[in-house]
Amino acid sequence: MNRNLSDLEQRLLAILRDNSRKSISDIAVELDISRTTAKKALDSLLESGRIKSFTVQLNDDEKDLVMLHMDGPNPVPSRYILEDFELIDGTHIVVIHYENLVKLNGLRIIDVKIAKRKMGGESPGRTMHIHCDLCGNDIHGEPILVKSKGKTYYACCPGCESTLRKRIPMVETQ
Repeated sequence: MNRNLSDLEQRLLAILRDNSRKSISDIAVELDISRTTAKKALDSLLESGRIKSFTVQLNDDEKDLVMLHMDGPNPVPSRYILEDFELIDGTHIVVIHYENLVKLNGLRIIDVKIAKRKMGGESPGRTMHIHCDLCGNDIHGEPILVKSKGKTYYACCPGCESTLRKRIPMVETQ
């Protein structure tokens, strides 16, 4: 069963997306919770399968990419696949590195697009039910981050951000 994530779990995932090597102690400080609570939240995300893996991304990983539009089920060996999207019409868009294109033959390819490099679009992941640290309302869209003394606070609007800045000394905004 796919359960909704708690506010704490959402915030923990946001920290890990920024730096998946951050220690439990540092995460606890940033979330203003105990180390034990942070560890339990991380363990819950791991046990539920919400966290699939911790990954190192290299700059070279985002260069010389090929997007294959393929008919039917994807027959590309999984070792070559960077991303695989099943489209609503049953076809697939498969992203691989350019050098692996020559290793594939006999595939039912509709179209091929070669990208020089990935220009952006780093996935922040899906966020649900993150609440404003000032008013408590759900944050819809991208939250405004207010950082102070190693802790991250979330604001839903510029008004809440301004009030948080007044209440929390020495803040930095991201």
